[in-house]
Amino acid sequence: MCGIAGILGVRRKIAEPALAAMLAAIPHRGPDGHAMAFFSPEPNGSNGPTPVGLAHGRLAIIEPTPSGLQPMVDDSGAIITFNGEIYNYRQLQRELEAAGRPCKTKTDTEVILKGYATKGIESAQSLRGMFAFALLDPKKRLAWLCRDRLGIKPLYVYYPKGGGLLFASEVRQLLAAGEELVPRRVSPAAIESFLAQGMVCGFDALIDGVTLLGPGESLVVDWEGRPQKQVKYWQLPFGDGMHCTRERAVADLTETLREAVDCHMISDVPLGVFLSSGVDSNAVAAVASGVSRDPVHTIAIGFDQPRFDESAEAEESAHVLGTTHTTQSLHVGEMLGDIERVFAAMDQPTVDGFNTYFVSRAARNAGLTVALSGVGGDELFGGYASFRDVPRARFLRKVTDRLRMNRALALAGRVASSRRGGVKLEELAHRPADLLALYMLRRELVLPAERRALMDLPQEADPSSGLEQSILRALRDGMPADTANAISSFELRSYMRDMLLRDADVFSMANSLELRVPLLDHRLVEVACSLPGRWKRPDPRPKPLLIDAVGPRLPERVPHRKKRGFTFPWEAWIRGALKEKARASIHAEDVWKRLGVNAQAASKLWDRFGAQDPRCGAPQMLALWVMSDFAARHRLYA
Repeated sequence: MCGIAGILGVRRKIAEPALAAMLAAIPHRGPDGHAMAFFSPEPNGSNGPTPVGLAHGRLAIIEPTPSGLQPMVDDSGAIITFNGEIYNYRQLQRELEAAGRPCKTKTDTEVILKGYATKGIESAQSLRGMFAFALLDPKKRLAWLCRDRLGIKPLYVYYPKGGGLLFASEVRQLLAAGEELVPRRVSPAAIESFLAQGMVCGFDALIDGVTLLGPGESLVVDWEGRPQKQVKYWQLPFGDGMHCTRERAVADLTETLREAVDCHMISDVPLGVFLSSGVDSNAVAAVASGVSRDPVHTIAIGFDQPRFDESAEAEESAHVLGTTHTTQSLHVGEMLGDIERVFAAMDQPTVDGFNTYFVSRAARNAGLTVALSGVGGDELFGGYASFRDVPRARFLRKVTDRLRMNRALALAGRVASSRRGGVKLEELAHRPADLLALYMLRRELVLPAERRALMDLPQEADPSSGLEQSILRALRDGMPADTANAISSFELRSYMRDMLLRDADVFSMANSLELRVPLLDHRLVEVACSLPGRWKRPDPRPKPLLIDAVGPRLPERVPHRKKRGFTFPWEAWIRGALKEKARASIHAEDVWKRLGVNAQAASKLWDRFGAQDPRCGAPQMLALWVMSDFAARHRLYA
């Protein structure tokens, strides 16, 4: 797990200090070493090609010796800078040796180089893991950029106005390259999607022109950074449902889940499992304790607010599973005092991920370098309230359409608008009886009327959801006919991809912790996506497929615990201890003007929050605070 960066097609006089600054921007991602180098396909000369610069900051996990240092050069001449883990690297080493290409090191990095020498970019199909890398082929004067199937590891790219290509693990690295290469200009469409959904949606970043390489994509560029070929080598395999019995499906899930967790536990440094009261983390811990020869280290977070504390249930599970357990305590005073550090760690605006920052720091303080998380279970196995609420909302809209009662629905919402649910009910009357539209409403943060007071609607944005039309089209194109699986696809390709995984990467790496997500192993995802949606509904147990796949090792009381999750009491904090910090950011008139946002409208929303207007709760204030702070911190402008 590391941080990577590179520059192609930019004169070395400009590229060298820019690349050095990009590397210096991520000391947290590479505490165990950093390096940069420039490479040419032939000796430099006045008419020779511009050298390509690669940089790497290392968090040593596999083979933490000098043999794992990067950029790494293969005897074929290929060069790589790589972020992530290849969990099947030992199997690939054996296959490469049998093919006459033995590896000289014990690293997972080298198998990518050797695989490319054997199969070219098709070798991505053999990689099992989370990864983002750039591989140079000096002989062909090409560079290959590639990202893992689920998009667990990020890879941002930017094409400067003067030509060339920059890539990096974080947006902040690209900004560090300097205004001459990467202007600090924001995308209005990204601001719109953030205000609407609490995250910058899709593959376009907040910074105009900065994009993410898509999950499961390969991009080949020439030595000057010009795109030559872009390939989607994997996509979510939703189908019409596996044609087998539920018993057979559970057996397949059981086998694949054990294999996924087992390979995710490969590490040459201390590793543990995050454990809470929920099904997902307990499932990972239960399987891990079943496949490991040694006692598994589990870690739970204790919180000095009883409503949010799950440490007692986690300790109970740890006792049943026989793990070596640690509880790290988090105190409100400590978290409030460190809130600025979380804002500083943010790579794109988000209203989530604060919990991941503090949990990751606690894990690192407990001596761990790697932690396994249960992220992905809710999306794959129907754990969110959206699997229940969105079909209900669609049914209600169909009824009101048929009976011509939309005005009555809006009135009912207005009457009940003293609560957030009433506000959403009123808004429901103005949305179509469409699954995707209602899913977006379910997660919507700042509603359209408030957004239009803040800024004009960007030309490419949908007025209701706030997302660009191209994002909505992509979500519809991959939408299964099965309702539960359709919602699962939305969760995987929107909320999880654009918020959970992005935040998990940034906030764990801010604490130099590698976070692994075995429930998102692509082979497990392929099995889960192929199953009928009806099998994912409560029976009344939550996530029955996952529970049955884990089997009797899952602590008996886990399925009966109320779903809580580790959330922060933002309402109390923003009205109390954090009030002045939030107020100052939301009233920063000069920041809003630079972004092209109506500063008076932002101030009015704060005043309505103070007056207990339910449309302006703590989540909406947090969104305004985050955006203002991020823009001020990075000196952004429209």
